[in-house]
Amino acid sequence: RGEWFAGRHASLPVDVFTVAELDLRLDVIPFDDLFGKYGMDAMLRQDFTGIYVDTEAYQFLELGPVWKQKRLRFTFAHELGHFFLHRAEAASRDFSDFLAFFRWLHEESSERYRVEQEANEFAGRLLVPRDRLEEDYERFAVRAAEISPQWHALPNLRRALADKLSDRYGVNAQVIEVRLDRECIWEAR
Repeated sequence: RGEWFAGRHASLPVDVFTVAELDLRLDVIPFDDLFGKYGMDAMLRQDFTGIYVDTEAYQFLELGPVWKQKRLRFTFAHELGHFFLHRAEAASRDFSDFLAFFRWLHEESSERYRVEQEANEFAGRLLVPRDRLEEDYERFAVRAAEISPQWHALPNLRRALADKLSDRYGVNAQVIEVRLDRECIWEAR
């Protein structure tokens, strides 16, 4: 999956909306008050043929506040994580309707926590590819070392890098910081 994706979608930020609609042929379906009723901006359909999107958030797929686009991009990538990683598990159950599927996705259990963490990890890796992040970090490190040999210990410099890179990757700075940690590139102290 990674090779297919990398070859077709090498530009940043990753256009997960196009991946969902055109590459995976998932229907993107506005859902009135999805966030208000269920606390979600988007969610896969129980048959994995589409993604429901809160009607208000749907308006921001291409235009709108940058922070909303970043949030929705991560949410879509998270749902793609479920699509690739958990489709077989969900298919083994017969969900009668949206509510049954929603309850299964959100029941309190360590198994659900694992599934959500896997989808988050998938989203992070998809949107912030390790090789690209390492390249950006290396360029930053060279410049920072020219300014101060102790740059690595400067408070808030890691966050400044995350802020700087957030627009390039189309995600919030927190996502960049998590990737710096998870990929062992520049771990928080």
